[in-house]
Amino acid sequence: MVLFLAVMLAGNISNGKEMFRTCAGCHNVDNDERKMGPSLRSLFGKVTLRNGKRVDDANVREIIREGFNGMPSFAYNFRPAEMDDLMAYLHTLTGKPADTAASLGEKYFTAYCVRCHKAAADLRGRLESMKQIDEGHGGAPAMKDWLDEPARKALIEYVGQALPPVRQ
Repeated sequence: MVLFLAVMLAGNISNGKEMFRTCAGCHNVDNDERKMGPSLRSLFGKVTLRNGKRVDDANVREIIREGFNGMPSFAYNFRPAEMDDLMAYLHTLTGKPADTAASLGEKYFTAYCVRCHKAAADLRGRLESMKQIDEGHGGAPAMKDWLDEPARKALIEYVGQALPPVRQ
């Protein structure tokens, strides 16, 4: 909360909204639908960014400055005060994604796993143990560092439902 207030004091939200016009061609803020880039409607309501890093000011600024996954660098587009304004506006984007009938585990799978695994069923024969979820695998972060125990259990339960039973 203190960090949020510090960002709000450092930047002007209405100026930041104007700065966002540069971003609006590729990023949605009105709903969760993707344009060229992901929707930012709930940017600061999320845990991680598309690059796997936590959602915080430093990591969001890094993506804006350096670009990521097809997004160009905007290092020379914003002066420092304009970047502060943009960040102040981005902090207002905390809308919760629309609730669906999906299970909690499915929601975590969609948020953390679907980028590499199109469906939980894709893990058949590839997931050696649930330890891979807790400790990470193939460059994926260790979920024990990102999710609390009930959330990891929900994810593990969801993935486990898609896996074939273990033969004795």
